[in-house]
Amino acid sequence: MPTARALLLVSTLVVSAGSLAAGCSGSANPAIGDGGGDVTKSPDASTSSRDAGAANDAEAGSPSDASPSGDAADAGSTPDAGGAGCSCEGKADCAVWTDVYISWYGFNDNSCTTENVHGCNDIAYGAPLSTAGEYGTPYPNAGNIKHTSATEGTGTYDDPITAAASADSDPAKPTTKNPRHKFASAGGVTLTPGTIIYNPVVQKYFIMEDSCIECGDEFACVVSPEDTDDGKVPSSCVAGTNLHIDFWMGPQIASDTKDLDTCQDNSSIGADWTGGPGQVIVNPPADLPVVTTPLYSGTGTNGGCWTSTQATAVSCGG
Repeated sequence: MPTARALLLVSTLVVSAGSLAAGCSGSANPAIGDGGGDVTKSPDASTSSRDAGAANDAEAGSPSDASPSGDAADAGSTPDAGGAGCSCEGKADCAVWTDVYISWYGFNDNSCTTENVHGCNDIAYGAPLSTAGEYGTPYPNAGNIKHTSATEGTGTYDDPITAAASADSDPAKPTTKNPRHKFASAGGVTLTPGTIIYNPVVQKYFIMEDSCIECGDEFACVVSPEDTDDGKVPSSCVAGTNLHIDFWMGPQIASDTKDLDTCQDNSSIGADWTGGPGQVIVNPPADLPVVTTPLYSGTGTNGGCWTSTQATAVSCGG
């Protein structure tokens, strides 16, 4: 349950997938791999120990196909943008989301059971989680969730890292004017708990298993009472179009605040309400390139952050 911080971000540069060796197998961000990690290919879907069918379950008529905000929710996505090593590879239930605000959180700034209490590794959708859902919307991918707390895995398809997004568990006290948030949806794919995400900026897989109240507010064009970061809703806000995903980094204990904040800021792309040039793949293939270097270890120079400079966006388009 992350809390957003004001980010002082330099302008980002959209880098074409065509400029990368083998699509995303090389990175637009040179710092990736500096810690000695290897670029590997995740196991093929047919041999992965994770149930690829469950991870990418988007059968016709399921919530994964439903757009909660109508046609507007399909803005900023392409069903399959192409690009070797950084695409859906023809996978029918996969979508490349564009114009995504990519932000980060960790133990220090993670909201606990109470939104304004920070310093924990709590998540909103810990295992075991029923596919029936908790607030009227099914969670078809719930079986993919193995974590009971926020975790930075290696980032392979079988060992994804925690991510947070718009969630039906927010706000804590829904009202008629501020009802429960809807799961973000674009390109015919809905980001429900247990859904796998590929972040090409860091070349790692993540799993949606936490709530992000700021993400939900931006998607719904509201500001919940618990949201102390988003300010006022811009007059230009269109519900169902602001895609914001908060990705976890770091250990399950407190670490140096300055190092963690700097790593999160340097890794972020975009801004509140305005989105950004970030792209992610939702319900991705299981065999995309993975860099095994930790994102943030909490030890060593700069906390062992994967990058010492501002990250740039990576395009998964052809």
